[in-house]
Amino acid sequence: MSGALRLLVRVLPLAGGLALLLELPRMDPLTSVGGAWPLPWRCDALAIALGLALALGIALAPWHAQQLWRLPLVSALLAVALLTDQLILLALVLLALGLLLADRRWMLAGGLLLLAALLLAAAGAMRWSDPQAGPRLSSPTFLLLALACLAGLGTYPFSLMAARPDALRRAAQPIWLLPLLRTVAWGPWNSGWALALVLVGAVGALWAAGAALGASDDETCHERLSGLWLSMALACLGLLTSVGMAAALWLPYGIAVSQPLLTGRRRMWAMPLPPTLMFTAVWLALGATAASGAMVLAAALLLATLIGVVAGYRTPEAAPHEEAPLTPTARAALALTLGGGLLTPLAIRALILPAVDQLQGGLTPFGLITIWPWVGLAALDAGQRRVAVLPSIALLALALVIGALVWLVARAAQARQGTTAAEAAPQADLQQALRQVWWLRGRRRG
Repeated sequence: MSGALRLLVRVLPLAGGLALLLELPRMDPLTSVGGAWPLPWRCDALAIALGLALALGIALAPWHAQQLWRLPLVSALLAVALLTDQLILLALVLLALGLLLADRRWMLAGGLLLLAALLLAAAGAMRWSDPQAGPRLSSPTFLLLALACLAGLGTYPFSLMAARPDALRRAAQPIWLLPLLRTVAWGPWNSGWALALVLVGAVGALWAAGAALGASDDETCHERLSGLWLSMALACLGLLTSVGMAAALWLPYGIAVSQPLLTGRRRMWAMPLPPTLMFTAVWLALGATAASGAMVLAAALLLATLIGVVAGYRTPEAAPHEEAPLTPTARAALALTLGGGLLTPLAIRALILPAVDQLQGGLTPFGLITIWPWVGLAALDAGQRRVAVLPSIALLALALVIGALVWLVARAAQARQGTTAAEAAPQADLQQALRQVWWLRGRRRG
């Protein structure tokens, strides 16, 4: 009975996400379906695109049986957050989520978002769909809103705050992209706001990758890798381009299907290696930065990705002889990451582009996305030149090469399992050095 109950609790959020997905073909991207019972709600393409990623993440998250009672509450609060049209209600719901998950960063983020919502309400903007909300968004209000999202996403510098690793919180974390995405629909941002998010996202990605590389246990590594991909989504969001928004919305899907695969030899399928879904998401993010002319940002995100891949194979649980049986959840995640990786162009066209179309009023023309089903997708710059092309079927050939290299690296790592104490001394020196760099490591976890 316990197993059946756990399966039911996993399936219910996904069923809700698929129910929302059925509304998408009947919905004009520039309009929404709404109602007033039991609370004022508003369903649009953006809520559906992000909501399905959250539903996948919760359904696949490797949470413990002790968290079973929290799952329905977390799912219900996430649904209210996605569908509410009230600014203050969204802040209150996310604050309640922080209390439910017992996470101080989320409590801080909820408080900051509530303050930003109150400032907007005082200026006369009470709803996300209010046409007067955009002109009333001032720099202090945006700063509060951005700080709230940074704290909720757990990016640097808020990642320095001690937090207990929690798979359920990691699955729900992309919800903090929603407030920033909603403000894009209000109209073009101040260029300084966008640049700040790009810089913070790049710094956060590099910090998270370095922290994952220095992690001494699996859970901390998972936490940092999640922060890496969310920081990358934040940087893409700050580009304010069509392909940037598509990447910011597609990265949560990569995070969702990667969580159950971050242990043992199957860890390679959670990394951005072809033909996985995370690979296409990262490729799209790099294409977005290149299409915007932000080559330094593209280099920073590529470096962070490579460091993150190395970090994924460094943790003790990655040793081949410690492989655990493949659980049903992991099998489902493996099927989704392979299927989603190969069918990325179709998925983005059907699911992500309607949400991007909804945000067009606040986007710049410097990075566009074009899709050819069964062939691939491309990021275009302002001169309509292709700067990044992602084939889908051709990834199979590339996957064979990458897979062979990963197999060789894994065999080499296995051969070095019998490391002597003298050989391990440099690693101990590295750990000692990392402990001394207090502004990078933050507080020590208990």
